[in-house]
Amino acid sequence: MKATIINIGDELLIGQVVNTNASRMAQMLVGAGIDVCCTEVIGDNADDINDSLSRALKNCQIVLITGGLGPTKDDITKKTLCNYFHSELYENPEALANIQRIFSARGYELTPINRQQAWVPRCCTMINNVVGTAPCMWFELPSEQPGQPASVVVSMPGVPFEMVNLMETEIVPRLQRHFCTGQIINKNILVQGIGESFLSDLIEPWELALPSTIRLAYLPQSGMLKLRLTARGGHDERALLQQQIDEAVKALYPIAGQYIVGEDLETIPELVAYTMKRHHATLATAESCTGGALAQQLTAMAGASEYYLGGVVAYSNETKERALGVKHETLLAHGAVSEETVRQMAEGVRERLHADYAVATTGIAGPTGGTPEKPVGTVWIAVASPQGTTAKLLKFGDRRAQTIERTCNAVWAELVRIVNDETK
Repeated sequence: MKATIINIGDELLIGQVVNTNASRMAQMLVGAGIDVCCTEVIGDNADDINDSLSRALKNCQIVLITGGLGPTKDDITKKTLCNYFHSELYENPEALANIQRIFSARGYELTPINRQQAWVPRCCTMINNVVGTAPCMWFELPSEQPGQPASVVVSMPGVPFEMVNLMETEIVPRLQRHFCTGQIINKNILVQGIGESFLSDLIEPWELALPSTIRLAYLPQSGMLKLRLTARGGHDERALLQQQIDEAVKALYPIAGQYIVGEDLETIPELVAYTMKRHHATLATAESCTGGALAQQLTAMAGASEYYLGGVVAYSNETKERALGVKHETLLAHGAVSEETVRQMAEGVRERLHADYAVATTGIAGPTGGTPEKPVGTVWIAVASPQGTTAKLLKFGDRRAQTIERTCNAVWAELVRIVNDETK
């Protein structure tokens, strides 16, 4: 079963708003056994909407649309879909009651323009959006092949949390029932300390022995490698697929277990959280060039308080001295971007916050501020642990955002390596 995702909005096309809907929708569809064959972003233009929808329906039985359902004149999706399906708009009583409920709860007066959101095409099935005022619309097109279920077009609000709620509670379950979708199970294995080609050679016999229902993908990331196992089967084969995945993972450990650092994780910060929790260790951060990015990545995940004690963003030399205990003589002799300084930053925050481990960063993120001795992109990182402190010199380019991202990835990779080595 295949689906196309169409995200509508001029703000998406010009980059004013980042389109997070496509990735989130794709994840939920794949988890429900539905393949995504195409994603497309288009503006608030009726001709573009019609063209995109027609193309999508030629290739897929499922088309999911977000955006353009607001009460203002530039929101034209509903009217365009009504014309596409040769229908007419009418005021849906359930949709109106939902809008009245929301306005009443917020203490707002229901204006005529907001009441228009209760109008939907007669040919659609209206699905209430309990967390917003724009209703969801479900359209069906009879299949040209006898015995095949009707194609489905779903139009949802573009507000991310409204879309996610509708997808989770209504749309995905309805699609699974309508199409009797198959099963897709994904399993992530995070690997560190070995290159992609070397790992491929090492596990080749294991890979060749995988069942035909399982596909393996190598997904390199900064500081680590992710192996993704994807098992596919019929709608009643989930238990069998899960068993095959479990057996495959179990067989991988005797071959490459020394390089496996985690399972069922997507990002490096998730790997850090997993590692610290698994070893019941605490962590503190001291940041200069990353400006709080390390702390933000940790606290963006639920449960960070189980292991993360806190951090210091010490941008000036004076703050490095006062908050972290970096020696004045060290800064005079070696400068802020140096091995000596980054070591004292890590050791200082570890001591002050009584953490098991601490990480530190200092560098020249750019695009200016470099010297011939320390060009833009020069970064020092350090990890302080119960067994000592290690520091590394890194050389990145002159792109500030990229340097900060790469520095964070390098810090986390070094931390995970050290924690795993010291807790064997």
